[in-house]
Amino acid sequence: MAQTTAKLPKLFLDVCVIYPSQHDKGMWVAHSINTDQLGVGDCVLDAYVELRRAVTALLAAAQDDPSIQVFRRAPQEVCDRLLTAKELPKEIQEIADMQMTGSFSATLDRPWHPSDKCLTASVPVYA
Repeated sequence: MAQTTAKLPKLFLDVCVIYPSQHDKGMWVAHSINTDQLGVGDCVLDAYVELRRAVTALLAAAQDDPSIQVFRRAPQEVCDRLLTAKELPKEIQEIADMQMTGSFSATLDRPWHPSDKCLTASVPVYA
């Protein structure tokens, strides 16, 4: 019997939490809940964009190799951060969208460092 593989959707939507790194002072971590992928940066925007690039690369690799596991739940302590996370401002998400499409290559003059120490955002990836 021939093995069939499920096609991944054209739009993949995940959620992440973004928080200060516990290991590297001044760094931020964006952590995907459903793929357990990470993005790290010296500001929230950079970490979020790096996470989106990591998930994009994961999906692209899985399209070519069906043995690659896409869905892997983040550890419970990461998932628990969603309970107190504040939403990442839409402006930051829009800048990330522009950086992902290459229509905004500049960085922020003053990297945004929120007063909230745990944020959440959607992670849209177009395959």
